[in-house]
Amino acid sequence: MERWTACQIFIPLFMISIPCVLGYGSGAPSSAFETMTPGHSNVGTDLAPQSSESPYTIDVNATTYEQGKPIEVTVKGAGYKGILMQARKKDSDDVTPVGTWTNPPNNTQLVECEAPDDALTHENDANKDEGSVYTWIPPDDIAGIVEIIATVAETHDIYWVKIPSSEISPVEDGSGAEMGASPSMLLMVAVFIGYLISNRK
Repeated sequence: MERWTACQIFIPLFMISIPCVLGYGSGAPSSAFETMTPGHSNVGTDLAPQSSESPYTIDVNATTYEQGKPIEVTVKGAGYKGILMQARKKDSDDVTPVGTWTNPPNNTQLVECEAPDDALTHENDANKDEGSVYTWIPPDDIAGIVEIIATVAETHDIYWVKIPSSEISPVEDGSGAEMGASPSMLLMVAVFIGYLISNRK
């Protein structure tokens, strides 16, 4: 009778502890999108991010960006289980993600923070490595200097928050002005050209 009572006590406790240990194996929770902190815990104890220098670096294959031209991003370092990645304006208090992501590699998925596909995260706790290439699409409107930031979890208990890439600057035209124009400016130019053509007739 005593052994059966012990099992009755142990099994529910074991089942309760499972989600605490596993954490968010299917992706970062929406509560982490702004802070980039996943909020992992182990048996009710919150797990803080690592304060040591990250063994991971965020590598980008370009130092400048153009509207709609893809940029490849990789996480350099040992294998990792979890990831949350966004592009943001550099040195800005604005935490709104910039641009979108496309073609997520195996075991990852696109998510929506403020707009569809503006961030990506893991889909499961399978190991990811340098072979996982993430593709960022710059926005239609110039956003100034941006950087890719990522939270990388080596394991459930060990993770680093907001690891930055090198900065990515908008391409400039010959005059030194940032390339790109807003839709309203393009409309004004089109109207002006139409006016000049009509006056030549």
